[in-house]
Amino acid sequence: MRHNVGWAVPLAALALLTGCGDSAGGTHPCTLIGTPAGIRVEVHPELANSVAEATLTACWDGTCRKRALQLREISPEEPATPGNPVMTTESATAIEGPAARTPQTPQTSEPPIWPGFAAVRDLPKKPIRVTLVFKNQRGDTVLDRQISTTPKPTYPNGRNCSPGGHQARLTVTEEGSLSSR
Repeated sequence: MRHNVGWAVPLAALALLTGCGDSAGGTHPCTLIGTPAGIRVEVHPELANSVAEATLTACWDGTCRKRALQLREISPEEPATPGNPVMTTESATAIEGPAARTPQTPQTSEPPIWPGFAAVRDLPKKPIRVTLVFKNQRGDTVLDRQISTTPKPTYPNGRNCSPGGHQARLTVTEEGSLSSR
């Protein structure tokens, strides 16, 4: 018996994509694209310049998850959506470097954004307490703030498809004020 597997993989992929919806039939096609659960932190560049070490701790239901944040400059033209994080950590002790892509030089007069992203796989869709601690080169604390926020589901394929991971978004101003968006 002879089997031709040369077409099996492309046909299976096509069946997966078309099985989720039909654009002509009025439904939205859903892909296998997902988004990580986690917390995005945007830091004003003046403050970020003084940060040598940054940690984020997220707590709910009596349990806390601590993550290291890597902050790096990106220009306003470079996409840094929550589904395309600049940095992720997979465990409380593992620290990964920034994404391999080199940031573009800003071409506009707008100040660059300094984002970080802490992956928290089991982030719930309910209020959590987040603590940010930034330290300078000497080890002195330059920011220690807490905020309550509620992560929201993401929809990388649109609201007609299953949601991706829950995410929260925080902003830190030059003066060190912390807000949730």
